Amino acid sequence: MIDAGLLDPLAQGSRALDLTGDAAFLAAMVRAELALSRALVDEGVAPEWMLGVCDGLETAGVDVAAIASSSRAGGNPVIPLVTRLGAAADALHDGASDHVHLGATSQDILDTAAMLVARDVCDEVLARLHDAGAALAALVETHRATPMVARTLGQHAAPTTFGFVAAGWLDGVTTAIDLVDRARAGLPLQLGGAVGSLASLSRAATSRGSSADHVAAAVARRLGLRVAPIAWHGSRAPVLTLASALAGAVAAVGVVALDVTVLARTEIGEVTERARGGSSAMPHKHNPVTAVLVHAAARRAPQQLASLYGSALADDQRPTGAWHAEWLPLRELERTAISAAHGAATLAAGLDVDVARMAANLELTGGLIYSEQVVAVLAESVGHAAAFELVGTASREAARSGHPLAEVVAEAMAAGSYDRGVRDAVAAAFEGSAADGSADTTSTAAADAAIDRVLAAFRAVTAPVGEAS
Repeated sequence: MIDAGLLDPLAQGSRALDLTGDAAFLAAMVRAELALSRALVDEGVAPEWMLGVCDGLETAGVDVAAIASSSRAGGNPVIPLVTRLGAAADALHDGASDHVHLGATSQDILDTAAMLVARDVCDEVLARLHDAGAALAALVETHRATPMVARTLGQHAAPTTFGFVAAGWLDGVTTAIDLVDRARAGLPLQLGGAVGSLASLSRAATSRGSSADHVAAAVARRLGLRVAPIAWHGSRAPVLTLASALAGAVAAVGVVALDVTVLARTEIGEVTERARGGSSAMPHKHNPVTAVLVHAAARRAPQQLASLYGSALADDQRPTGAWHAEWLPLRELERTAISAAHGAATLAAGLDVDVARMAANLELTGGLIYSEQVVAVLAESVGHAAAFELVGTASREAARSGHPLAEVVAEAMAAGSYDRGVRDAVAAAFEGSAADGSADTTSTAAADAAIDRVLAAFRAVTAPVGEAS
Protein backbone atom coordinates (compact mmCIF):
# COMPACT_ATOMS: atom_id res chain seq x y z
CA MET A 1 0.00 0.00 0.00
CA ILE A 2 1.27 3.46 -0.90
CA ASP A 3 0.47 6.58 1.10
CA ALA A 4 0.21 9.20 -1.62
CA GLY A 5 -1.23 11.81 0.73
CA LEU A 6 -4.68 11.85 -0.82
CA LEU A 7 -6.19 13.45 2.29
CA ASP A 8 -3.15 15.57 3.08
CA PRO A 9 -2.97 18.20 0.32
CA LEU A 10 -0.69 20.44 2.36
CA ALA A 11 2.01 17.76 2.21
CA GLN A 12 2.08 17.87 -1.57
CA GLY A 13 5.18 19.63 -2.83
CA SER A 14 6.89 19.27 0.54
CA ARG A 15 9.27 16.55 1.74
CA ALA A 16 6.89 15.39 4.48
CA LEU A 17 6.09 11.96 3.07
CA ASP A 18 9.63 11.22 1.87
CA LEU A 19 11.35 12.08 5.15
CA THR A 20 8.92 10.23 7.42
CA GLY A 21 7.78 7.30 5.27
CA ASP A 22 8.48 3.61 5.83
CA ALA A 23 11.46 3.60 3.47
CA ALA A 24 13.12 6.46 5.36
CA PHE A 25 12.52 4.79 8.72
CA LEU A 26 13.81 1.42 7.55
CA ALA A 27 16.93 3.06 6.15
CA ALA A 28 17.46 4.71 9.53
CA MET A 29 17.12 1.36 11.33
CA VAL A 30 19.71 -0.16 9.02
CA ARG A 31 22.02 2.80 9.69
CA ALA A 32 21.63 2.25 13.42
CA GLU A 33 22.43 -1.46 13.16
CA LEU A 34 25.47 -0.90 10.94
CA ALA A 35 26.74 1.91 13.15
CA LEU A 36 26.68 -0.49 16.10
CA SER A 37 28.58 -3.17 14.16
CA ARG A 38 31.17 -0.65 12.95
CA ALA A 39 31.56 0.74 16.47
CA LEU A 40 32.32 -2.78 17.66
CA VAL A 41 35.17 -2.83 15.16
CA ASP A 42 36.29 0.64 16.29
CA GLU A 43 36.64 -0.67 19.84
CA GLY A 44 38.24 -3.99 18.93
CA VAL A 45 35.18 -5.98 19.92
CA ALA A 46 34.55 -7.21 16.35
CA PRO A 47 37.15 -8.17 13.70
CA GLU A 48 38.27 -5.73 10.99
CA TRP A 49 36.68 -7.77 8.22
CA MET A 50 33.28 -6.83 9.66
CA LEU A 51 33.68 -3.36 8.12
CA GLY A 52 33.56 -4.95 4.67
CA VAL A 53 30.46 -6.89 5.67
CA CYS A 54 28.82 -3.67 6.82
CA ASP A 55 29.63 -2.06 3.47
CA GLY A 56 27.97 -4.99 1.75
CA LEU A 57 24.90 -4.84 3.96
CA GLU A 58 24.60 -1.12 3.33
CA THR A 59 24.10 -1.70 -0.39
CA ALA A 60 22.21 -4.98 -0.19
CA GLY A 61 18.78 -3.40 0.24
CA VAL A 62 15.94 -4.62 2.42
CA ASP A 63 12.33 -5.14 1.31
CA VAL A 64 10.14 -2.71 3.26
CA ALA A 65 6.98 -4.68 2.62
CA ALA A 66 8.61 -7.93 3.75
CA ILE A 67 9.80 -6.37 6.99
CA ALA A 68 6.39 -4.82 7.62
CA SER A 69 4.51 -8.07 6.98
CA SER A 70 6.80 -9.93 9.37
CA SER A 71 6.62 -7.37 12.18
CA ARG A 72 3.39 -8.62 13.72
CA ALA A 73 4.89 -11.71 15.39
CA GLY A 74 7.36 -9.79 17.56
CA GLY A 75 5.41 -6.56 17.74
CA ASN A 76 8.03 -4.40 16.03
CA PRO A 77 9.94 -4.27 12.72
CA VAL A 78 13.41 -4.60 14.24
CA ILE A 79 13.13 -8.33 14.90
CA PRO A 80 12.60 -9.36 11.25
CA LEU A 81 15.17 -6.77 10.16
CA VAL A 82 17.84 -8.30 12.41
CA THR A 83 17.00 -11.77 11.09
CA ARG A 84 17.47 -10.64 7.49
CA LEU A 85 20.60 -8.62 8.22
CA GLY A 86 22.13 -11.55 10.07
CA ALA A 87 21.43 -13.96 7.20
CA ALA A 88 22.82 -11.46 4.67
CA ALA A 89 25.91 -10.90 6.86
CA ASP A 90 26.62 -14.64 7.09
CA ALA A 91 26.28 -14.91 3.31
CA LEU A 92 29.03 -12.30 3.00
CA HIS A 93 31.30 -13.79 5.68
CA ASP A 94 30.78 -16.87 7.80
CA GLY A 95 29.97 -15.93 11.41
CA ALA A 96 29.35 -12.26 10.64
CA SER A 97 25.91 -12.38 12.21
CA ASP A 98 27.62 -12.67 15.61
CA HIS A 99 28.51 -9.00 15.23
CA VAL A 100 25.07 -7.80 14.18
CA HIS A 101 22.83 -6.35 16.90
CA LEU A 102 25.35 -7.39 19.58
CA GLY A 103 24.24 -6.20 23.01
CA ALA A 104 21.28 -4.24 21.63
CA THR A 105 17.54 -4.68 21.94
CA SER A 106 14.76 -3.84 19.50
CA GLN A 107 13.90 -0.60 21.25
CA ASP A 108 17.49 0.58 20.96
CA ILE A 109 17.40 0.34 17.18
CA LEU A 110 13.92 1.71 16.68
CA ASP A 111 14.44 4.65 19.06
CA THR A 112 17.80 5.46 17.48
CA ALA A 113 16.23 5.30 14.02
CA ALA A 114 13.48 7.62 15.25
CA MET A 115 16.14 10.13 16.30
CA LEU A 116 17.86 9.91 12.91
CA VAL A 117 14.55 10.51 11.13
CA ALA A 118 13.80 13.32 13.57
CA ARG A 119 17.10 15.02 12.73
CA ASP A 120 16.21 15.07 9.03
CA VAL A 121 12.74 16.32 9.92
CA CYS A 122 14.17 19.11 12.08
CA ASP A 123 16.53 20.14 9.30
CA GLU A 124 13.66 20.43 6.85
CA VAL A 125 11.39 22.24 9.30
CA LEU A 126 14.19 24.69 10.13
CA ALA A 127 14.90 25.38 6.47
CA ARG A 128 11.25 26.15 5.76
CA LEU A 129 10.88 28.24 8.92
CA HIS A 130 13.89 30.26 7.79
CA ASP A 131 12.16 30.81 4.45
CA ALA A 132 8.92 31.83 6.13
CA GLY A 133 10.76 34.14 8.50
CA ALA A 134 12.66 35.83 5.68
CA ALA A 135 9.41 36.51 3.82
CA LEU A 136 7.79 37.85 6.99
CA ALA A 137 10.81 40.05 7.72
CA ALA A 138 10.44 41.58 4.26
CA LEU A 139 6.77 42.31 4.99
CA VAL A 140 7.73 43.91 8.30
CA GLU A 141 10.26 46.19 6.65
CA THR A 142 7.98 47.13 3.75
CA HIS A 143 4.92 47.82 5.89
CA ARG A 144 6.47 49.15 9.08
CA ALA A 145 4.42 52.35 8.69
CA THR A 146 1.36 50.98 6.86
CA PRO A 147 -1.62 51.86 9.09
CA MET A 148 -4.31 49.29 9.76
CA VAL A 149 -6.87 48.30 12.35
CA ALA A 150 -5.77 46.31 15.36
CA ARG A 151 -8.52 43.91 16.44
CA THR A 152 -9.11 42.46 19.89
CA LEU A 153 -11.85 39.96 20.73
CA GLY A 154 -12.99 40.22 17.11
CA GLN A 155 -13.62 43.98 17.28
CA HIS A 156 -11.84 47.11 16.05
CA ALA A 157 -9.60 48.20 18.91
CA ALA A 158 -6.99 50.82 18.02
CA PRO A 159 -4.77 51.76 15.08
CA THR A 160 -1.59 49.78 14.47
CA THR A 161 0.59 49.04 11.47
CA PHE A 162 0.76 45.96 9.33
CA GLY A 163 4.49 45.90 9.95
CA PHE A 164 3.85 45.57 13.68
CA VAL A 165 1.31 42.78 13.11
CA ALA A 166 3.74 40.92 10.85
CA ALA A 167 6.46 41.43 13.47
CA GLY A 168 4.28 39.52 15.91
CA TRP A 169 4.09 36.67 13.41
CA LEU A 170 7.85 36.80 12.88
CA ASP A 171 8.51 36.69 16.61
CA GLY A 172 6.58 33.42 16.85
CA VAL A 173 8.52 31.92 13.94
CA THR A 174 11.82 33.08 15.44
CA THR A 175 11.01 31.42 18.75
CA ALA A 176 10.04 28.23 16.89
CA ILE A 177 13.36 28.21 15.03
CA ASP A 178 15.25 28.46 18.30
CA LEU A 179 13.24 25.67 19.95
CA VAL A 180 13.52 23.26 17.01
CA ASP A 181 17.23 23.97 16.69
CA ARG A 182 17.76 23.21 20.38
CA ALA A 183 15.70 20.02 20.13
CA ARG A 184 17.72 18.89 17.12
CA ALA A 185 21.02 19.46 18.94
CA GLY A 186 19.85 17.32 21.86
CA LEU A 187 18.73 14.22 19.94
CA PRO A 188 20.28 11.22 21.76
CA LEU A 189 21.43 7.74 20.87
CA GLN A 190 19.42 4.93 22.45
CA LEU A 191 21.59 1.99 23.49
CA GLY A 192 20.75 0.15 26.67
CA GLY A 193 20.34 -3.50 25.84
CA ALA A 194 17.65 -5.73 27.24
CA VAL A 195 16.90 -3.78 30.44
CA GLY A 196 18.90 -0.60 29.88
CA SER A 197 22.10 -1.60 31.71
CA LEU A 198 24.08 -2.78 28.64
CA ALA A 199 24.99 -5.93 30.57
CA SER A 200 25.48 -8.15 27.51
CA LEU A 201 27.48 -5.58 25.56
CA SER A 202 29.55 -4.85 28.67
CA ARG A 203 30.59 -8.50 28.95
CA ALA A 204 31.54 -8.71 25.29
CA ALA A 205 33.41 -5.41 25.28
CA THR A 206 35.23 -5.93 28.57
CA SER A 207 36.54 -9.34 27.46
CA ARG A 208 38.24 -7.56 24.55
CA GLY A 209 39.73 -4.67 26.50
CA SER A 210 37.01 -2.10 25.85
CA SER A 211 33.78 -1.11 27.57
CA ALA A 212 30.10 -0.73 26.78
CA ASP A 213 30.40 3.03 27.31
CA HIS A 214 33.20 3.26 24.75
CA VAL A 215 31.16 1.31 22.22
CA ALA A 216 28.13 3.53 22.84
CA ALA A 217 30.27 6.63 22.36
CA ALA A 218 31.60 5.21 19.10
CA VAL A 219 28.07 4.50 17.85
CA ALA A 220 26.99 8.03 18.76
CA ARG A 221 29.98 9.51 16.91
CA ARG A 222 29.21 7.53 13.79
CA LEU A 223 25.56 8.62 13.84
CA GLY A 224 26.12 12.19 15.02
CA LEU A 225 23.85 11.77 18.04
CA ARG A 226 24.31 12.78 21.65
CA VAL A 227 25.37 10.20 24.24
CA ALA A 228 22.61 9.96 26.86
CA PRO A 229 23.69 9.51 30.50
CA ILE A 230 21.41 6.49 30.82
CA ALA A 231 19.12 4.47 28.58
CA TRP A 232 15.81 6.26 28.10
CA HIS A 233 13.65 3.22 27.37
CA GLY A 234 11.18 4.25 30.04
CA SER A 235 11.97 7.97 30.24
CA ARG A 236 10.62 9.60 27.12
CA ALA A 237 11.94 13.10 27.68
CA PRO A 238 13.84 13.14 24.34
CA VAL A 239 10.65 12.39 22.43
CA LEU A 240 8.67 14.96 24.39
CA THR A 241 11.31 17.65 23.88
CA LEU A 242 11.32 16.99 20.15
CA ALA A 243 7.54 16.78 19.90
CA SER A 244 6.98 19.94 21.93
CA ALA A 245 9.34 21.90 19.70
CA LEU A 246 7.65 20.63 16.52
CA ALA A 247 4.17 21.31 17.89
CA GLY A 248 5.29 24.78 18.91
CA ALA A 249 6.52 25.43 15.39
CA VAL A 250 3.18 24.32 13.95
CA ALA A 251 1.37 26.62 16.39
CA ALA A 252 3.57 29.57 15.42
CA VAL A 253 2.83 29.26 11.72
CA GLY A 254 -0.77 28.38 12.50
CA VAL A 255 -1.23 31.81 14.09
CA VAL A 256 -0.02 33.43 10.87
CA ALA A 257 -2.38 31.30 8.80
CA LEU A 258 -5.38 31.95 11.04
CA ASP A 259 -4.81 35.70 10.94
CA VAL A 260 -4.54 35.57 7.16
CA THR A 261 -7.87 33.74 6.88
CA VAL A 262 -9.46 36.52 8.94
CA LEU A 263 -7.82 39.40 7.08
CA ALA A 264 -8.68 37.79 3.72
CA ARG A 265 -12.43 37.69 4.45
CA THR A 266 -14.46 39.51 1.81
CA GLU A 267 -15.74 42.15 4.24
CA ILE A 268 -12.18 42.85 5.47
CA GLY A 269 -10.09 42.21 2.36
CA GLU A 270 -6.80 43.52 3.71
CA VAL A 271 -4.65 40.64 2.42
CA THR A 272 -4.99 37.99 -0.29
CA GLU A 273 -2.99 34.98 -1.34
CA ARG A 274 -1.37 35.60 -4.69
CA ALA A 275 -2.09 32.02 -5.79
CA ARG A 276 -5.79 31.79 -6.50
CA GLY A 277 -7.71 29.10 -4.63
CA GLY A 278 -10.88 28.14 -6.47
CA SER A 279 -14.15 26.43 -5.68
CA SER A 280 -15.86 23.40 -7.22
CA ALA A 281 -19.21 25.23 -7.15
CA MET A 282 -18.64 29.00 -7.09
CA PRO A 283 -16.44 30.36 -9.89
CA HIS A 284 -15.96 33.74 -8.22
CA LYS A 285 -14.20 32.41 -5.12
CA HIS A 286 -10.60 33.34 -4.31
CA ASN A 287 -10.06 31.15 -1.26
CA PRO A 288 -6.96 31.52 0.97
CA VAL A 289 -6.23 27.84 0.47
CA THR A 290 -2.70 27.69 1.84
CA ALA A 291 -3.71 29.59 4.97
CA VAL A 292 -6.68 27.28 5.44
CA LEU A 293 -4.51 24.16 5.17
CA VAL A 294 -1.80 25.46 7.52
CA HIS A 295 -4.53 26.43 9.99
CA ALA A 296 -5.95 22.89 9.69
CA ALA A 297 -2.52 21.41 10.40
CA ALA A 298 -2.24 23.56 13.51
CA ARG A 299 -5.59 22.18 14.68
CA ARG A 300 -4.25 18.60 14.44
CA ALA A 301 -0.91 19.06 16.15
CA PRO A 302 -2.18 19.41 19.76
CA GLN A 303 -3.85 15.99 19.63
CA GLN A 304 -0.71 14.41 18.20
CA LEU A 305 1.35 16.00 20.96
CA ALA A 306 -1.16 14.89 23.61
CA SER A 307 -0.82 11.27 22.45
CA LEU A 308 2.93 11.45 22.94
CA TYR A 309 2.60 12.96 26.41
CA GLY A 310 0.17 10.18 27.27
CA SER A 311 2.74 7.62 26.15
CA ALA A 312 5.32 9.11 28.51
CA LEU A 313 3.71 7.13 31.34
CA ALA A 314 5.93 4.11 30.77
CA ASP A 315 6.04 1.23 33.21
CA ASP A 316 9.04 -0.88 34.24
CA GLN A 317 12.36 -0.81 32.34
CA ARG A 318 10.61 -1.47 29.02
CA PRO A 319 6.95 -0.43 28.83
CA THR A 320 3.92 -2.51 27.92
CA GLY A 321 2.44 -0.54 25.03
CA ALA A 322 3.32 3.05 25.92
CA TRP A 323 6.42 2.95 23.72
CA HIS A 324 4.52 1.34 20.85
CA ALA A 325 1.82 4.01 21.10
CA GLU A 326 4.38 6.71 20.25
CA TRP A 327 5.29 5.54 16.77
CA LEU A 328 2.39 6.76 14.67
CA PRO A 329 1.63 10.03 16.53
CA LEU A 330 5.29 11.03 16.30
CA ARG A 331 5.35 10.31 12.59
CA GLU A 332 2.13 12.26 12.07
CA LEU A 333 3.42 15.21 14.09
CA GLU A 334 6.65 15.25 12.08
CA ARG A 335 4.67 15.21 8.84
CA THR A 336 2.42 17.95 10.13
CA ALA A 337 5.40 20.11 11.11
CA ILE A 338 7.11 19.75 7.72
CA SER A 339 3.89 20.40 5.81
CA ALA A 340 2.92 23.39 7.95
CA ALA A 341 6.36 24.99 7.79
CA HIS A 342 6.50 24.49 4.02
CA GLY A 343 3.00 25.92 3.66
CA ALA A 344 3.83 28.91 5.84
CA ALA A 345 6.86 29.73 3.71
CA THR A 346 4.69 29.63 0.60
CA LEU A 347 1.99 31.71 2.29
CA ALA A 348 4.31 34.44 3.55
CA ALA A 349 6.11 34.75 0.22
CA GLY A 350 2.86 34.98 -1.72
CA LEU A 351 0.87 37.39 0.42
CA ASP A 352 -0.51 40.54 -1.22
CA VAL A 353 -1.31 43.49 1.05
CA ASP A 354 -4.12 45.93 0.17
CA VAL A 355 -2.92 49.17 1.74
CA ALA A 356 -5.93 51.15 0.52
CA ARG A 357 -8.36 48.65 2.08
CA MET A 358 -6.50 48.85 5.37
CA ALA A 359 -6.83 52.64 5.32
CA ALA A 360 -10.53 52.43 4.46
CA ASN A 361 -11.21 49.99 7.30
CA LEU A 362 -9.64 52.44 9.76
CA GLU A 363 -12.51 54.84 9.03
CA LEU A 364 -15.35 52.34 9.48
CA THR A 365 -16.09 53.32 13.08
CA GLY A 366 -16.20 57.08 12.50
CA GLY A 367 -13.15 57.68 14.65
CA LEU A 368 -14.08 55.41 17.58
CA ILE A 369 -10.86 53.50 16.95
CA TYR A 370 -8.88 56.54 18.13
CA SER A 371 -10.54 56.67 21.56
CA GLU A 372 -7.58 55.23 23.48
CA GLN A 373 -5.07 57.74 22.14
CA VAL A 374 -7.53 60.63 22.59
CA VAL A 375 -7.90 59.63 26.26
CA ALA A 376 -4.09 59.58 26.59
CA VAL A 377 -3.77 63.09 25.15
CA LEU A 378 -6.66 64.52 27.15
CA ALA A 379 -5.46 62.88 30.37
CA GLU A 380 -2.34 65.04 30.30
CA SER A 381 -4.59 68.01 31.12
CA VAL A 382 -7.49 66.64 33.18
CA GLY A 383 -6.32 63.27 34.48
CA HIS A 384 -7.15 59.81 33.24
CA ALA A 385 -10.47 59.29 35.03
CA ALA A 386 -12.02 62.53 33.73
CA ALA A 387 -10.62 61.95 30.24
CA PHE A 388 -11.93 58.38 30.13
CA GLU A 389 -15.38 59.51 31.27
CA LEU A 390 -15.60 62.28 28.66
CA VAL A 391 -14.43 60.09 25.77
CA GLY A 392 -16.57 57.16 26.90
CA THR A 393 -19.72 59.30 26.99
CA ALA A 394 -18.84 60.82 23.62
CA SER A 395 -18.19 57.37 22.12
CA ARG A 396 -21.62 56.14 23.12
CA GLU A 397 -23.21 59.27 21.67
CA ALA A 398 -21.23 58.94 18.44
CA ALA A 399 -22.29 55.29 18.06
CA ARG A 400 -25.94 56.23 18.73
CA SER A 401 -26.07 59.26 16.47
CA GLY A 402 -23.72 58.15 13.72
CA HIS A 403 -21.73 61.37 14.02
CA PRO A 404 -17.90 61.19 13.93
CA LEU A 405 -16.34 60.84 17.36
CA ALA A 406 -14.08 63.83 16.70
CA GLU A 407 -17.13 66.10 16.31
CA VAL A 408 -18.84 64.79 19.43
CA VAL A 409 -15.68 65.14 21.51
CA ALA A 410 -15.09 68.67 20.17
CA GLU A 411 -18.61 69.67 21.15
CA ALA A 412 -18.20 68.21 24.63
CA MET A 413 -14.92 69.99 25.12
CA ALA A 414 -16.35 73.31 23.87
CA ALA A 415 -19.14 72.95 26.40
CA GLY A 416 -16.57 72.26 29.10
CA SER A 417 -14.53 75.36 28.39
CA TYR A 418 -11.28 73.53 27.59
CA ASP A 419 -8.54 75.87 26.39
CA ARG A 420 -7.56 76.01 22.74
CA GLY A 421 -4.26 74.18 23.17
CA VAL A 422 -5.95 71.10 24.64
CA ARG A 423 -8.65 71.12 21.94
CA ASP A 424 -5.97 71.28 19.22
CA ALA A 425 -4.00 68.43 20.77
CA VAL A 426 -7.12 66.25 20.91
CA ALA A 427 -8.06 67.08 17.31
CA ALA A 428 -4.54 66.18 16.20
CA ALA A 429 -4.82 62.84 18.00
CA PHE A 430 -7.66 61.87 15.66
CA GLU A 431 -5.32 62.50 12.73
CA GLY A 432 -2.29 60.69 14.10
CA SER A 433 -0.25 63.88 14.35
CA ALA A 434 1.06 66.24 17.01
CA ALA A 435 -0.67 69.51 17.87
CA ASP A 436 1.78 71.46 15.70
CA GLY A 437 0.93 69.30 12.67
CA SER A 438 4.14 67.25 12.72
CA ALA A 439 4.14 63.45 12.80
CA ASP A 440 3.25 62.06 16.21
CA THR A 441 6.17 59.76 16.96
CA THR A 442 5.31 59.17 20.60
CA SER A 443 2.55 56.70 19.78
CA THR A 444 4.74 54.68 17.42
CA ALA A 445 8.11 54.77 19.19
CA ALA A 446 7.47 51.68 21.31
CA ALA A 447 6.12 49.75 18.34
CA ASP A 448 9.13 50.71 16.21
CA ALA A 449 11.50 49.60 18.96
CA ALA A 450 9.68 46.26 19.24
CA ILE A 451 9.89 45.76 15.48
CA ASP A 452 13.64 46.42 15.59
CA ARG A 453 14.08 43.87 18.37
CA VAL A 454 12.11 41.22 16.49
CA LEU A 455 14.10 41.74 13.30
CA ALA A 456 17.37 41.59 15.25
CA ALA A 457 16.31 38.37 16.99
CA PHE A 458 15.39 36.75 13.67
CA ARG A 459 18.72 37.71 12.16
CA ALA A 460 20.49 36.28 15.22
CA VAL A 461 18.86 32.84 15.06
CA THR A 462 19.26 32.53 11.30
CA ALA A 463 22.83 33.85 11.01
CA PRO A 464 25.51 31.32 10.04
CA VAL A 465 27.48 29.97 12.98
CA GLY A 466 30.05 32.55 14.07
CA GLU A 467 28.27 35.49 12.46
CA ALA A 468 25.56 36.17 15.07
CA SER A 469 26.35 39.22 17.16
